Amino acid sequence: MIPRGCTYQLEFETTDNRLFIVESFGPIRFPKRYKTSEGQLMEHSPFCERDIRKPQDLKTHDEHGEFLIYTKKKGLLYPITYGTHPFDLIGWDGYEYPYIFSIHDFEPITGRVHMPPPIHQTFDGKDFVICSFVPRLFDYHPQAIPAPYNHSNIDSDEVLYYVDGEFMSRKHVTRGMITLHPSGIPHGPHPGAVEKSIGAKETPELAVMVDTFRPLHLTNYALEIEDQDYEMSWAE
Repeated sequence: MIPRGCTYQLEFETTDNRLFIVESFGPIRFPKRYKTSEGQLMEHSPFCERDIRKPQDLKTHDEHGEFLIYTKKKGLLYPITYGTHPFDLIGWDGYEYPYIFSIHDFEPITGRVHMPPPIHQTFDGKDFVICSFVPRLFDYHPQAIPAPYNHSNIDSDEVLYYVDGEFMSRKHVTRGMITLHPSGIPHGPHPGAVEKSIGAKETPELAVMVDTFRPLHLTNYALEIEDQDYEMSWAE
């Protein structure tokens, strides 16, 4: 989680990386139902303060020269050249600072029957929410059907980013896939997924879901690579 206005640099040890970036014009917070009136996370929350990791082992760079910084404003990147290294001071004042929360620290909440998607919510943003689907036990009622029921998102567009594992409700899911379920359009498990889920005890799936309360628009690049047969895969 990187606050707006925070100068940062990403370095990777290998080229084998995948990034799913969510940007917001407002703060991204933990859901209110998991916090006390003073802002502390309560015991029934699927995570706690111990799971929040702040920056460690930072180094200062007292250097002069030409240092190129890119600032993003209204969707455009503007280059700015600094005469001193931007990392010449380490620290912050107040409660706004970058931190890490790993999806692997999200403790799923399960039940005897199918739990609705808000039970997976991790963050609450301006006009959107972020949910984490992690490895977990399935519903344990003797007659439970683990596969999610068919439904429509009346108030939000739904984006799913498949990180790893096998996703129960959809066939042929591979790592790195992204699906979009627009607001108001019914969707649910692929044909055969419901029957396949009966008797299953757990799922190894790992995915991130973003529900937006304003319409999403595909980029030109996404329209070029879109699977033209995708919509028909739900009618097999």
